[in-house]
Amino acid sequence: MKLFVSLIIMILTFSSCQQAPKNGAEFIWKPYSKQAVEDSIAHHKPIVIDFFAEWCPNCHELDRVVFSLPEVQAKLAQVTALRMDVTDQQDPDVQKIADEYGIEGVPTVVFLDSKGKEIDNSRVLGFVTPEEFSQSLALLKISK
Repeated sequence: MKLFVSLIIMILTFSSCQQAPKNGAEFIWKPYSKQAVEDSIAHHKPIVIDFFAEWCPNCHELDRVVFSLPEVQAKLAQVTALRMDVTDQQDPDVQKIADEYGIEGVPTVVFLDSKGKEIDNSRVLGFVTPEEFSQSLALLKISK
Protein backbone atom coordinates (compact mmCIF):
# COMPACT_ATOMS: atom_id res chain seq x y z
CA MET A 1 0.00 0.00 0.00
CA LYS A 2 2.85 2.42 0.83
CA LEU A 3 4.36 1.78 -2.59
CA PHE A 4 1.03 2.50 -4.26
CA VAL A 5 0.57 5.79 -2.37
CA SER A 6 4.16 6.80 -3.12
CA LEU A 7 3.62 6.03 -6.80
CA ILE A 8 0.42 8.11 -6.92
CA ILE A 9 2.15 11.06 -5.21
CA MET A 10 5.05 10.84 -7.62
CA ILE A 11 2.73 10.73 -10.66
CA LEU A 12 0.73 13.73 -9.41
CA THR A 13 3.87 15.69 -8.67
CA PHE A 14 5.42 15.16 -12.09
CA SER A 15 2.16 15.57 -14.00
CA SER A 16 1.47 18.92 -12.32
CA CYS A 17 4.75 20.25 -13.71
CA GLN A 18 3.50 19.70 -17.25
CA GLN A 19 -0.08 21.00 -17.08
CA ALA A 20 0.17 24.42 -18.67
CA PRO A 21 1.00 24.50 -22.38
CA LYS A 22 3.39 27.07 -23.75
CA ASN A 23 1.35 30.07 -24.81
CA GLY A 24 3.62 31.89 -27.21
CA ALA A 25 7.16 32.86 -28.02
CA GLU A 26 9.77 33.12 -25.32
CA PHE A 27 10.14 36.62 -23.91
CA ILE A 28 13.62 38.06 -24.43
CA TRP A 29 14.86 39.78 -21.29
CA LYS A 30 17.75 42.24 -21.32
CA PRO A 31 20.56 41.20 -18.99
CA TYR A 32 20.58 43.11 -15.70
CA SER A 33 23.17 45.83 -15.31
CA LYS A 34 23.40 48.87 -13.08
CA GLN A 35 23.83 50.93 -16.25
CA ALA A 36 20.54 49.62 -17.70
CA VAL A 37 18.75 50.67 -14.50
CA GLU A 38 20.37 54.12 -14.57
CA ASP A 39 19.53 54.60 -18.27
CA SER A 40 15.92 53.65 -17.64
CA ILE A 41 15.64 56.11 -14.75
CA ALA A 42 17.20 58.84 -16.93
CA HIS A 43 14.48 58.16 -19.54
CA HIS A 44 11.70 58.00 -16.89
CA LYS A 45 10.87 54.42 -17.78
CA PRO A 46 9.58 51.84 -15.26
CA ILE A 47 11.71 48.74 -14.64
CA VAL A 48 10.90 45.09 -14.07
CA ILE A 49 13.74 42.92 -12.77
CA ASP A 50 13.32 39.13 -12.90
CA PHE A 51 15.71 37.32 -10.54
CA PHE A 52 16.16 33.92 -12.18
CA ALA A 53 18.31 30.81 -11.80
CA GLU A 54 18.85 27.98 -14.27
CA TRP A 55 18.36 25.38 -11.51
CA CYS A 56 15.00 26.88 -10.44
CA PRO A 57 11.94 24.94 -11.71
CA ASN A 58 9.51 27.74 -10.77
CA CYS A 59 11.60 30.23 -12.76
CA HIS A 60 11.20 28.09 -15.88
CA GLU A 61 7.50 27.66 -15.11
CA LEU A 62 7.05 31.47 -15.01
CA ASP A 63 8.76 31.64 -18.41
CA ARG A 64 6.51 28.96 -19.83
CA VAL A 65 3.17 29.94 -18.30
CA VAL A 66 3.32 33.70 -17.64
CA PHE A 67 6.08 35.40 -19.63
CA SER A 68 5.07 33.62 -22.84
CA LEU A 69 1.61 35.21 -22.87
CA PRO A 70 1.23 37.87 -25.59
CA GLU A 71 -0.60 40.26 -23.24
CA VAL A 72 2.17 40.01 -20.63
CA GLN A 73 4.85 40.44 -23.30
CA ALA A 74 3.08 43.54 -24.63
CA LYS A 75 3.18 45.13 -21.16
CA LEU A 76 6.81 44.10 -20.55
CA ALA A 77 7.75 45.66 -23.91
CA GLN A 78 6.69 49.05 -22.49
CA VAL A 79 9.15 48.93 -19.58
CA THR A 80 12.80 48.12 -19.16
CA ALA A 81 12.58 44.36 -18.58
CA LEU A 82 15.80 43.05 -17.04
CA ARG A 83 16.78 39.55 -15.97
CA MET A 84 19.33 39.02 -13.23
CA ASP A 85 20.79 35.53 -13.45
CA VAL A 86 21.54 34.37 -9.91
CA THR A 87 22.42 30.80 -10.88
CA ASP A 88 25.89 31.13 -9.35
CA GLN A 89 25.01 32.24 -5.84
CA GLN A 90 28.66 32.11 -4.79
CA ASP A 91 29.60 34.89 -7.24
CA PRO A 92 30.32 38.07 -5.20
CA ASP A 93 28.69 40.27 -7.88
CA VAL A 94 25.53 38.17 -7.78
CA GLN A 95 25.50 38.30 -3.98
CA LYS A 96 25.93 42.09 -3.99
CA ILE A 97 23.00 42.68 -6.37
CA ALA A 98 20.78 40.15 -4.58
CA ASP A 99 21.55 41.87 -1.27
CA GLU A 100 20.87 45.31 -2.76
CA TYR A 101 17.35 44.23 -3.73
CA GLY A 102 16.76 42.03 -0.67
CA ILE A 103 16.38 38.84 -2.69
CA GLU A 104 15.83 35.82 -0.47
CA GLY A 105 14.90 33.26 -3.12
CA VAL A 106 13.95 32.78 -6.74
CA PRO A 107 11.94 33.45 -8.65
CA THR A 108 11.53 37.02 -7.45
CA VAL A 109 10.30 39.82 -9.69
CA VAL A 110 10.85 43.41 -8.57
CA PHE A 111 8.89 46.36 -9.98
CA LEU A 112 10.52 49.81 -9.94
CA ASP A 113 8.81 53.05 -10.88
CA SER A 114 10.33 55.51 -13.36
CA LYS A 115 12.46 56.99 -10.56
CA GLY A 116 13.93 53.60 -9.65
CA LYS A 117 11.96 53.19 -6.42
CA GLU A 118 10.38 49.80 -5.72
CA ILE A 119 6.59 49.96 -5.89
CA ASP A 120 4.99 48.98 -2.58
CA ASN A 121 3.30 45.57 -2.46
CA SER A 122 4.24 44.73 -6.05
CA ARG A 123 7.02 42.17 -5.55
CA VAL A 124 6.36 38.69 -6.93
CA LEU A 125 7.82 35.79 -4.94
CA GLY A 126 7.72 32.26 -6.31
CA PHE A 127 5.44 31.03 -9.05
CA VAL A 128 2.29 33.08 -9.61
CA THR A 129 -0.57 32.83 -12.07
CA PRO A 130 -0.76 35.16 -15.07
CA GLU A 131 -3.55 37.04 -13.29
CA GLU A 132 -1.46 37.57 -10.14
CA PHE A 133 1.53 38.72 -12.19
CA SER A 134 -0.67 41.12 -14.17
CA GLN A 135 -1.90 42.69 -10.91
CA SER A 136 1.68 43.57 -9.97
CA LEU A 137 2.44 44.73 -13.51
CA ALA A 138 -0.64 47.00 -13.43
CA LEU A 139 0.90 48.89 -10.49
CA LEU A 140 3.44 50.31 -12.97
CA LYS A 141 0.53 52.25 -14.53
CA ILE A 142 1.56 51.62 -18.10
CA SER A 143 -0.89 51.85 -21.00
CA LYS A 144 -2.27 48.90 -22.93
